Amino acid sequence: MAGSGGRVRWGSDTALVDDDEARRRLVAAAGRCLLARGVVRLTVDEVAREAAVVRSTVYRYFGSRDELILAVLLERIDAAMRRVIDMLEHPDDAGRSISDMLMYFNGLVPGNPFNEELFAPDSRWIVTSIEVQSELVVDAYHEHLHPLLARWQAAGQLRADLDLRETSRWLNTVGLLLLSPPWTQRTDAAKREFLDHYVVRALVTGQDDRGAGSGGSDR
Repeated sequence: MAGSGGRVRWGSDTALVDDDEARRRLVAAAGRCLLARGVVRLTVDEVAREAAVVRSTVYRYFGSRDELILAVLLERIDAAMRRVIDMLEHPDDAGRSISDMLMYFNGLVPGNPFNEELFAPDSRWIVTSIEVQSELVVDAYHEHLHPLLARWQAAGQLRADLDLRETSRWLNTVGLLLLSPPWTQRTDAAKREFLDHYVVRALVTGQDDRGAGSGGSDR
């Protein structure tokens, strides 16, 4: 099935592309469209043209434009979390690492054209809404955070009654908060003060006596 300009459409029923490869191609096309046109102007038709398939092929794998955006976000989250966790200088110290992790994640936006587009003023509300409502996003964050959270809780650094998956959810929510007004206009020092005084103290035991605690369970 030939596309415009001689490009071969791979999305027909007889195309020799498996479902995983098809999804990867569509997500890659959506990413290119997001970078070129922005989140607000992204359309399924545009992604189909970029991927050299018919519109129905996109809907075969993604039920809506928001599902395409979510798929792009999940790829970005996976890459970002790998990088952020690798950057932690004190991974055995929950108190220091929680603040560092959120600040590092916040710092991945300025200077990165793709991330800047995702969190541009006209795009931010769409991205935030999709992330907050998606359990897949929570799963993506928790996949990376769980080993750290479990180790900290077992060592008595995290409060024993915390559900670790819910902790991953709320750490993501705090990260999104810092990428939204008015926090985008505040200094790094102000952001870190907020994290240290309110977020870390809510999660970490014995801030006045680092290392105190009764241990925890891996949830």
